[in-house]
Amino acid sequence: MNRGFFIDVQGTLIDDIDKKPIKGACEFISYLNENSIPYVVITNNSKNRSEDFIKELKDMGFDIKNYIDPFYTLKEILKSKKIAAFGTDKFLNVLQEMGYEIDFEEFDSLVVSIKQDYTNEDYAKMIECAFKAKNLIAMHGTSTYSKEGKRYPGVGAIMSMIKFASNRGYEIVGKPSFNFYDKARALINLDFKDITVISDDMIGDLIGAQDLGMKTNLVLSGKVKSKDEINSFPQEKMPNRVFSDLEEALESLKKGEI
Repeated sequence: MNRGFFIDVQGTLIDDIDKKPIKGACEFISYLNENSIPYVVITNNSKNRSEDFIKELKDMGFDIKNYIDPFYTLKEILKSKKIAAFGTDKFLNVLQEMGYEIDFEEFDSLVVSIKQDYTNEDYAKMIECAFKAKNLIAMHGTSTYSKEGKRYPGVGAIMSMIKFASNRGYEIVGKPSFNFYDKARALINLDFKDITVISDDMIGDLIGAQDLGMKTNLVLSGKVKSKDEINSFPQEKMPNRVFSDLEEALESLKKGEI
């Protein structure tokens, strides 16, 4: 039986603090390559152009064969070119390079990505835009993201707040949406049941993957610091395996346990 992996980046391959490969991460990717095990590096990167982020990863020593981020699927979901967009300057610049026009007076869609220093004024502006927009777009559904050892609200958390405030639903571009995972699945031509997702994000990655029939492995090298932090999840949502990092996961892979 063929098996494959979806592998997260931040907190799984790369440390959230020093932005360097986590212990065992480069070796894990190398082992997959050497043994012809299909995989896709799946990331919610929305701060850098895809090609720039891939180069950054390769410069760190990751010989990546398959990669996908929300920019790969954005145009399929966000048809309108007039948008009210929130995120880092880099993110807004990429949107404009893709042909989108950012206008907070005349727009069809509200688009939200991650940013460390959102203020209450920003949230108020998002809510007003949510009432006016024809559709609401979340670049991904991340629960939290880590920066300098602190955990900040992810796009999923922010959009849940906006949904509660405006009574408007939203569509997710990246993880954990079906469309994103299905595009990644097509890259390695496997069924979801034959794919294991390795990530540090229970809510933003693993539960959505589990709902599609994938196996899930949680690593404690990023957002989640200990097994105690996932005790609030029902038993049926618990990951198949929990590892301290990819070094431990690699040992399990070599034994045929995952």
